[in-house]
Amino acid sequence: MRKAAISSGAIGLVLLVAAALLAWLITPTYIARLPGSYDKSRTYDATIRTLFNPSALTSGNLAEAIKTGVPATITEHVKVLQTSGNTAQVQDTRSVTVAGSLLGQTVSPYALDRQTLEATASHPDSWSVIPAQGLTVSWPLGAKQQNYTGWVFQTYTTTTLKYVGQVQQGGINTYEYQATVPPTPIKNPQLLANLPKSLPASLVPRLSAAGLLSAAQVAGLAKAFPGVASIPLKYTYQAANTYYVAPGTGLVVNVSNNETEMGGIALPGGKIIPVLPVLAYTYHASPASLSAAVNDANSGSAAITTWGVSVPITAAALGFVLLVLGVFLWVRGGRSKGRPDEPARPARHPSPAGGVR
Repeated sequence: MRKAAISSGAIGLVLLVAAALLAWLITPTYIARLPGSYDKSRTYDATIRTLFNPSALTSGNLAEAIKTGVPATITEHVKVLQTSGNTAQVQDTRSVTVAGSLLGQTVSPYALDRQTLEATASHPDSWSVIPAQGLTVSWPLGAKQQNYTGWVFQTYTTTTLKYVGQVQQGGINTYEYQATVPPTPIKNPQLLANLPKSLPASLVPRLSAAGLLSAAQVAGLAKAFPGVASIPLKYTYQAANTYYVAPGTGLVVNVSNNETEMGGIALPGGKIIPVLPVLAYTYHASPASLSAAVNDANSGSAAITTWGVSVPITAAALGFVLLVLGVFLWVRGGRSKGRPDEPARPARHPSPAGGVR
């Protein structure tokens, strides 16, 4: 019985330790983090409120320089390129297409902490990444009802991702976060590469006639740039974005974003006079993308719940029962061993008369 008690207690203790390790070490460290095989695309239905054609503006064709109400598709492809311990090199590719033609694309590589999903400077020297800050592609697994810091890839700055509340998206509960970016100079070289660096001075009267510049601004430009052939241009980005995040996995299930890239005249003192929106658009997840995001969120949440909650609870309960059983068997075995032997009774022999003595 002592051997059974030792076996039961040992197995129970092992199960209790395994439950603790699964719940507080293995799941948070190896399961509830960005997997090295992560490779997902999301598609968003967009409406371009204003689309700027630089070549048409340069030629003076204002009618073709600006288009409005153009349907578009935005695709975001996030892929883990490689990992090093708890750090992942992640590539975020964002594309805008109009009528099947690629309008623009940015490719942003980041080094991210695989648990917090925040950008990190701790990565192999061989990795070529953008020195970002805060969240870049997603929220961490187990997103909380709190504010986060988010990276703005257009301006290379950060913004506050403000927690607002809980809301249903695609049939599941999500956390809503809002981000507001005031007009900020664009610093992303990929966005600036295809935009004109200057504006022919001869177009200033036409911009004024189109209502894009006031008479006072035209007069100010004449004083700031007397007798020049071209006027330098700068660009700003501003946004009012809403993100709907599945808290268990940190996946962005849907968005309701309103973004504007504005072109303006750069004055000598650094001030920018906004002239026209280069690209102004709103977008949200397509039905297919929303459904896929919900499925991914449910699947990831189920895995975390299974290995982080269900299996540890089951193992802990079974381990406790076996440990108690082991103690019971040990105590019972000790009592049985310590019980004194009964004295032997004298044998009864028949008397010669056949009776019993």
